[in-house]
Amino acid sequence: MVDEEGKSSNSILHDGSYFATGSWYSSIVVKGDTALMMQPNGTALDMKLKFGEFGEADPDVAETTGQKFYDIKLSFCFGKEFTELGVVSEDRLRITTKNDIGLSVLDWMSEEEVATLEAKGDPIEAPPGPYKIQPDVLGKFLWITGGAGVGKSTSAQLLSKMHGYVYYEGDCFASCRNPYIPPDVQNPSLAQFLQKPLIGEGLEERREVCKRGNEMFGEMMAGGDYDKVKAEEYYEKMCEDIKRERKRIGGDWSIAGVTFGQDLRNFIRSKLGPDLVFVVLNMEMEDLKERIRIRHIREEGTVDILMSISRLCEAATEDEDNAVNVMITNEMSKEDVISKILETLNL
Repeated sequence: MVDEEGKSSNSILHDGSYFATGSWYSSIVVKGDTALMMQPNGTALDMKLKFGEFGEADPDVAETTGQKFYDIKLSFCFGKEFTELGVVSEDRLRITTKNDIGLSVLDWMSEEEVATLEAKGDPIEAPPGPYKIQPDVLGKFLWITGGAGVGKSTSAQLLSKMHGYVYYEGDCFASCRNPYIPPDVQNPSLAQFLQKPLIGEGLEERREVCKRGNEMFGEMMAGGDYDKVKAEEYYEKMCEDIKRERKRIGGDWSIAGVTFGQDLRNFIRSKLGPDLVFVVLNMEMEDLKERIRIRHIREEGTVDILMSISRLCEAATEDEDNAVNVMITNEMSKEDVISKILETLNL
């Protein structure tokens, strides 16, 4: 229970930590009408809170909360400004929002509850996953890459579901979450935000690298190019994790992750070895924009940001070793894409 001293005179929220369920960030730490938005990788973003009436609530939010109108706006900047609208519970201990993942709730927790929750997670040295451990069998080694929304995660997941590949989600490395997304979840790109955070020795070192990587991605979202020094530091650390995990688990592997262009792919290959094959998924820009807009129907700003990153992604060149292009369209099913990948690789 929160006493009167825990309440802010400038806010309808209680000061302290609200832990998120069903969101890409892990918590917000409130003080008055401002907050820090915390991510599992330790990155903190400034957040502004505004209270009032902000239109009719999403039907799912209204049904869950019993309130017809949004009464809180959460704003933050990551390359560009983002906003979330929500409903605050009567006791001010819960905020309910709706995002691309679905319903999201933020629950106020005491300092003791925060400490207990932060101690939970999957071990960074051996995250659990639904795969047979066979370290003596090192099989095919694929990295599915391309622009935002082109189908990297979906394809890597389907290779896992249909052909037994170990699916390693590169975006989970950036957020310091378990990279082994189950092969049967409906949307792997969004399911990554529901993966458990990692804990254990080496986490703080990874967090520092990922923070600098996040700075790079934030600059790109604002319209800039990627920083080669930050990119190589970030991808070198990811490659160390992939190399160690592949040696521990074995089997065929499919990694999903953006790699931008040939220079960065060559750098990654120098760390992971000549067995690695890049599969570069390509789409016409108008088709890609249509696909991204459908996935992020509530956030036109998100569409613009993802398209700005996609425009930095280059197809494989004719003189690039162990890299193939796969051209896809919105008319192709997920299974069609997998068939075309396997056909292009002669697998």
